[in-house]
Amino acid sequence: MSSDVSTRPTAPQPWPFGKPGTGMFRNDRSRLENEVNLRSCGLLHPRAAEFHTETLQGLDPVEIMTYPVYRETYALVAEHLGVDPGSLVLTAGSDPALDLIVRSFPLARIVIHTPNFGGWAKFAHIGKQTIDHVAPDPDSGGFRLADLLTALRKGPRAIVVVTQPHSYTGQVHDAQELTDLARGVGEHGSLLVLDTAYLAFTHGGEELVRGVAGQPHVLRVNGFSKGYGLSGARIAAVVGHPRTVNRVFDLDPEAAVSGIAMALLRAALRHDEYFQAIRDEIRHLRERFARLVESAVPGWRARESGGNFVAFDVPDPAQARAATSRLLRHGFITRDMSGLPSLPAAVRIAVADEPSALRVVDILGDWSSGR
Repeated sequence: MSSDVSTRPTAPQPWPFGKPGTGMFRNDRSRLENEVNLRSCGLLHPRAAEFHTETLQGLDPVEIMTYPVYRETYALVAEHLGVDPGSLVLTAGSDPALDLIVRSFPLARIVIHTPNFGGWAKFAHIGKQTIDHVAPDPDSGGFRLADLLTALRKGPRAIVVVTQPHSYTGQVHDAQELTDLARGVGEHGSLLVLDTAYLAFTHGGEELVRGVAGQPHVLRVNGFSKGYGLSGARIAAVVGHPRTVNRVFDLDPEAAVSGIAMALLRAALRHDEYFQAIRDEIRHLRERFARLVESAVPGWRARESGGNFVAFDVPDPAQARAATSRLLRHGFITRDMSGLPSLPAAVRIAVADEPSALRVVDILGDWSSGR
């Protein structure tokens, strides 16, 4: 019996939508069994876990079954940050906040200290913006805000980014430095963005940024992942002059913010003293942890940090690689920063709680001693 159906392979059809995508930002990471992620620097303290477990157990189903409402959350965040609710934009984490800022203010350049949070490079790529990388001071290895101004003045208007404290080294800039930078950025007609993801762990941190936040050419991105243990909830706030944040609202920023995330944040902010006690504990433990590691591993030097982590300069990249590999075999994920500007050989380790910090010290001590 003959058939009119051809068995020949069908020729591939042309892609009708222009250049095919590459899927470059697809995330396929999975968790390791019993891992302790000290690389991402989220708040992993067990008392924070207990708090969020209790909150979720008492969560009103209306937060899941109905569309979110925002007013109560805006009021609490505004009170927490000492601003008017009209100065805030809630976003589904810091990454979407950066994306919204880049799209709301499509300036040709982003001027930023390097190394820095990778989200800026990602959204600059998406927005086809140029990144002007500003390296640390070659002598001190620290970052100078005056160097950002020097780079800014060499070209057209730009987004100037400062992380306070710095997300790789923990360096903290003083209030006068920020004031001088904000003045220079304003005179240039550019936009200053302060990323304060780790500021909750900086002693007197809010006072350091209060003098510049709220100026018409300044935006602050404040995530709640690090200070409140809400990395998985994905919630942050953009803070600025109402006229400036209205540009961000034109891109419908709230659509991805879930009712569950806001309920978790409201519960945490209503018990801020509970989380402040955790942060105070981590801040003190951070200094102890730095000294213990320096004693356990000869040649390692801790940098001063305003975050919930410590960056260590180590003698050579091979040592950094071997140490982070040993920690990984014991379930601790850390960051080998070797080869980044001003960090020829370096390791960053978050401080979660006392038992895990002391365990990391023991593992590094054993490794250093050849055990």
